[in-house]
Amino acid sequence: MCELLTGNQGSVNSTPVPDLYLSHEEADSRIILHCMYASQQPTTEIVIVRSPDSDVFLLLLSFSDAISKPLIFEPGRGNNRRQLNINDLAATVSKQLRDAIIGLHAFTGCDLTSCFAGKGKLHTQRANFQIKIWRASSSNFPDLPKPENNRWCLSSSGGLEIKWFSQDFIPKELQDILSDTLGTDDALEKELQDDDLSSHEEGISDDDEL
Repeated sequence: MCELLTGNQGSVNSTPVPDLYLSHEEADSRIILHCMYASQQPTTEIVIVRSPDSDVFLLLLSFSDAISKPLIFEPGRGNNRRQLNINDLAATVSKQLRDAIIGLHAFTGCDLTSCFAGKGKLHTQRANFQIKIWRASSSNFPDLPKPENNRWCLSSSGGLEIKWFSQDFIPKELQDILSDTLGTDDALEKELQDDDLSSHEEGISDDDEL
């Protein structure tokens, strides 16, 4: 539920806003609907969103066409706060590219999908789930898949946690082969140190000859 707060002779009035009843749990996607609603009001001249979140910035960029009034994004705080004109930025790239950036951002590591080297199928499932949520930001009650089916799990407190890969990344047989080939970590480190020392001594010998 969302309510509109207005001041009247020192008192505050609260009025329900049915157009902003929604099922979105994330603040990022809720912001888009609020911006769309605000831009449709006759008294609104400009819509300003203050947030340090890059997720919000990219969502505003993608949905800027659905927000009918001038749209400003304000990151930073205090003396570091600045204003970015989303409409001007959106005019420099195509709608197709703006939508694609959302997918790239989710895959490379937004606030919720995590970011790590060697991204694979499991991370891709979480990223795709996040993209579905973002693309539905303009709908009040989107039909979304369950997070438990997209590499998330419920914690004991009822919240969502990342379902990490629990199996071996490589077969046990291959691990044994690599272990026999490379030896222990200490042996490998000593071998690398010996190689560095040998190269250094060769370099000194060459300098002496010169």
